[in-house]
Amino acid sequence: MPPPNTLRALIDVTKTTQALLSHYQASLSPPNNTSSTTATAAGDQLASPLDTAKACTTLLKSHTTTLSLLLLTPPLTPSALITKIGDVSSSVLSGLVAAAVTGSDPITGNNSANGLGSLMKTELRGGVLRVLAAWGEVLTLVLRLAERRQSELDGKADTRKKKDEGPTEAERQSVLATTGMVWEACDALLKFCDNGIVGLVVKKAEEWRSVLLDAVEELKEWGEDVDGEEDELAGSDDEFADDDDIFGAANKLGKEDVKLKALLDTSVKKLKMVGMLYQALIKRRLKTFPKSPSKPTASTEEKNGGGKESQQDVTAKLEQLMVHLRAVPEGVDDLASAFYDLDEGEAKVMFDKCCSEAKKAVAMVRQSWNGTDDEFTVWSGKWVNAVDAE
Repeated sequence: MPPPNTLRALIDVTKTTQALLSHYQASLSPPNNTSSTTATAAGDQLASPLDTAKACTTLLKSHTTTLSLLLLTPPLTPSALITKIGDVSSSVLSGLVAAAVTGSDPITGNNSANGLGSLMKTELRGGVLRVLAAWGEVLTLVLRLAERRQSELDGKADTRKKKDEGPTEAERQSVLATTGMVWEACDALLKFCDNGIVGLVVKKAEEWRSVLLDAVEELKEWGEDVDGEEDELAGSDDEFADDDDIFGAANKLGKEDVKLKALLDTSVKKLKMVGMLYQALIKRRLKTFPKSPSKPTASTEEKNGGGKESQQDVTAKLEQLMVHLRAVPEGVDDLASAFYDLDEGEAKVMFDKCCSEAKKAVAMVRQSWNGTDDEFTVWSGKWVNAVDAE
């Protein structure tokens, strides 16, 4: 068994690291989103937060693998574990936090409080928090294993001469499961860093499109459930006949609600067209966004007649495009609520708002990122005409 003094040192180091980790997690968690002065200062000086996060995450995965082998292989060596935990605390964790709290936007290098800059930083912060949470499980496991051995030493004096047979089977499984959690969190963050801005906007747009189409399908099914149709349970004494009333089911669309039914049909039809728009935007605009072109020089702008947008302008346009794309599914939620309340006026307002947001998105990127017409330019014109048609 390890000497009691080294076990106590391991326990102390682990608890101290847990306290540090809790501080880091609190500094990254909303609504505070504040950090220590050291982490903030380091973050402000990072040339590329995504590169920093990637390097630190890769290192953390490697350290975790080594640490898990130390835990699985008898005898337990507290000094080696202390060194490994110290390596993670002194460089990896602080680097991850610095990347997550940087005052500069990971893409543009500008301080940004909204739009894509905020979205990118939020995703990075969330990924780092998941990695920190997984590493916290590793620390909890190390502490549990060390305290068990310390307890055995405190209980029996002759235990010090006993051979360390390693972790129990249950402890082995815990080590493997916890290591897997860290790997999974690290792999997700590494994928985010590798995909960068294009990967993020495509992912978000696909998620919003899925939410939109799910809501449209629910509206369609609700509209098909017309109140007043013959109910096979009507007039019966079945104990479940009044479940809808008992559990407060949504209002049904009555046969007499002709205008509301017509508005619902129109909404479902045109919102499906909006879903088609998302698909086209993802393929023709988001996936073709220039990943890292340099800002045009004065000579380049002069050569282009001053008509080309700078990279900063193009990025700002993408930021605003994502705002519109996010607003549509959010508006559809309000639209559905208006229909369920049988409020025709509010439903009309929300439907027009959803279509307006979609048309604003089209107008912003009617031309390609380099300012030329292409296939999407022609298609988008036809799409707008179809949406505006009665």
